[in-house]
Amino acid sequence: MNYLIVLVVLGLSFMIAVEHLSIQFGGRYLFDDATFTIRPGDRVGLVGPNGAGKSTLMKIIAGLVTAEDGQVQIPRDYTIGYLPQEPSFDAEAMARPILEEAMRAREDVVNTQQEITRLEHELEVTSSNHDTPAYADLLDRFGELHHKLEDLGGFRLEADSSRVLSGLGFTEDDFKRPLGVFSGGWQMRVMLAKLLIRRPDALLLDEPTNHLDLESILWLEDFLGNYEGSLLLISHDRTFLNDVTKHTVEIEAGHLEMFVGNYDTYEKTKAEREALREAQAATLMARRKEIESFVERFRYKATKARQAQSRIKMLERMERVELASHAPSVHFSFPEAPQSGRTVFEVENGGKSYPNKPVFREAELRIERGDRIAFLGKNGEGKTTLGKILAGEEQFTEGELKIGHNVSIGYYAQHQADSLNPKLTVYETVETLARSMFFNSGGGKAASYSETQLRTLLGAFLFQGNDVHKPVRVLSGGEKSRLALAKMLLEPCNTLILDEPTNHLDMRSKEVLKQALMAFEGTIIMISHDRDFLDELVDRIFTFGGGAVKEYYKPLEIYLEELHESELARIRGKQTFKAEKKAAPEVAPPPVSTVDKKERKKVEADARNERAKKEKPLRNAIQKTEKEIASLEKRKEEIEHGMYD
Repeated sequence: MNYLIVLVVLGLSFMIAVEHLSIQFGGRYLFDDATFTIRPGDRVGLVGPNGAGKSTLMKIIAGLVTAEDGQVQIPRDYTIGYLPQEPSFDAEAMARPILEEAMRAREDVVNTQQEITRLEHELEVTSSNHDTPAYADLLDRFGELHHKLEDLGGFRLEADSSRVLSGLGFTEDDFKRPLGVFSGGWQMRVMLAKLLIRRPDALLLDEPTNHLDLESILWLEDFLGNYEGSLLLISHDRTFLNDVTKHTVEIEAGHLEMFVGNYDTYEKTKAEREALREAQAATLMARRKEIESFVERFRYKATKARQAQSRIKMLERMERVELASHAPSVHFSFPEAPQSGRTVFEVENGGKSYPNKPVFREAELRIERGDRIAFLGKNGEGKTTLGKILAGEEQFTEGELKIGHNVSIGYYAQHQADSLNPKLTVYETVETLARSMFFNSGGGKAASYSETQLRTLLGAFLFQGNDVHKPVRVLSGGEKSRLALAKMLLEPCNTLILDEPTNHLDMRSKEVLKQALMAFEGTIIMISHDRDFLDELVDRIFTFGGGAVKEYYKPLEIYLEELHESELARIRGKQTFKAEKKAAPEVAPPPVSTVDKKERKKVEADARNERAKKEKPLRNAIQKTEKEIASLEKRKEEIEHGMYD
C-alpha cells in the first residue's frame, strides 16, 4: 500500500493515459478500444497509412475532438502544446513582428512585463510623494514583479525566442517583419517556434517537418533531443522518426499497438513477430490437416469412433492464429521515352533576381544523361527557382541555359495541384491524359494503359476503391498533390525535375515512388529535404546559399554531417551571445527623481536589508526542500526502473 502511495506522490501519475478510445466516421471505425500511455520524457512516433486516424487521435488527446467512447486522462495543471498541419493566426497576430508574436507564447512573462511597465509609469507620476504608504506599496509590488519575472525566465525570453526562430530559418532582419507578409509555410514555422518557446509538459506535433528545410530539420532534431517534456509525433520522414523517437504507436485497421524503439526497430520487431505468427500458423495448419484426415478415415469405424469424436473436440478447441492483413504490393514503372543526348542541361554564368531581391548569380552547371542530382539548401536560396528555369517555367535574368538534344522534361512543382481540372474525377483525370497521349501518339505506347493499370497507379498514391470517383474539387490539398504527381508520371519523358514530391506521401507510397525512380534510366533532378528518400537515389549534389550555386563533391551522408555541425555552431555562436546580452539589460532602480542621492541610497539600503530578513527563512526552506526533492527524485527513478523491469 505504501509503495503505491509513493508511486503517485513521486509523479508517475503525470502521464497521458489513453483509455479505450473509439471513434468512427461514415460507419467505419478509425480505431476501436485504443489504449496506451505516454510517460514523462517519452518520445513516441505515431505511424500508420494515411487515413488511419493518426491526426484524429492527436486532436482527441489535445482536446479538440471528442471520442465516442473512452477517455484521455491528463493530470491537473499538465500543459499540452499541439501543432496542426495548417497555420491559424488572427488579424492582430498577422500584424505583429514575428519576434513579438513568438514571445507571446509565454503569456505569463508578457503579462508580468506589461504590469511592470504600468507600475513604472505610476512610480514616475507619484515620485514626488515617495514618503507615502501608497508609494511604498507600489515600490514593494514593483520589486515583487521583478523577482517574479526573473523566476519565470523573463529576462531570457527575447534571447530564447531569437534562438528558436534562428534555428527554424529566420534571420534577424525577419524578426522585425509582420507575420502577415510571410507565406503559409513560414507561418507554420512561427507556430512551431511558439510551442518550443512555451515548453509545455507534452508536445503533440503533426507533420512538423513538412515546411522545413534540411538545416531547420537538423536543428529541430537537436532541440527535441534535449527537450525535457514528452513528445507525440506524426511524421512520414523515416530519418526524423528514427533520430527523435524511442517508442512507436501503430494505427492499422482500427487497432493500436505500442512498440519499444524507433521506426526501424518497430519495422524489424513487426516483421519478426509476423514471421513467428506465420510459422505458428503453418504448424497449426499442418496439425489441423493431420487431425482432420484421422477424423475422415475413422469417424464411421466403430472401433475408432470414440477417438474420432475426441479429435473433433480437439479441432474445436484448437487455437487460431490471426495474421496481419497485408496490403497488396504496388509497383509501377515510368513509361519508356526516347534517349536524350549526352548533355541534358548546360548553364553558363546563370543568374536570377527579382525586383529588390537577388537570388543567385554566376551559376555554372553541366548535367549529363543519367545524372541523379539533389538541389540542397535553405528555403529561399533558389532551389525551386532554378528547377523552374530548367523546366522552362521561368528565365534567367543573366547568363545562358543550353538544353541538350531530344530532352523531354517531366516537371513536378510544389503547387502543381493548382492546374488540375476541378470538374473531373480522380480516375477521369488520369484517363483523359492517357487517352490524349494515345491519340497524339497514333496508337503507340500510350495504348498499353488499361483501366487496371491506371487504377494500380492511383492506388500507389493512396486512391483506392471508390476514392477514384471523387471529384477533384472536393479533394484536400494533399490529395490534389498526390494526383498531380500520379498524372505527371504517366507521360513519357527522359528527364525528371521533382520539387518536394514526397510532402504528402506516406511511407508505403514513398517507397513505391523511390523504387520507380531507382529503376528510371533517365536524368533526375530532385529538390527534397527527405534524407531517407534521397539516400541511394542521388549521386551528385548542388548546394544553394549566399547567392551561389556550387557542386558538393562528397557523399550525401558527409554533407549532412557537416551541415549539422555548421548549423549548430552558427546558432550557438556570436549572434546568440549578442541576443542574450541585449535581452538581459541591467534593471534600473525605480524613478525617485526628487530624492537626493544620499537619501536615496539610504532608502535603498534599508529596503534591501528588510527584504533580506524576510527572504532568509524562505531561502533556507527552499534549500531544504530542494534537497528533499533531489532525494525523492532519486528514489522515484529507482522505483520507476523497478516497475518498468
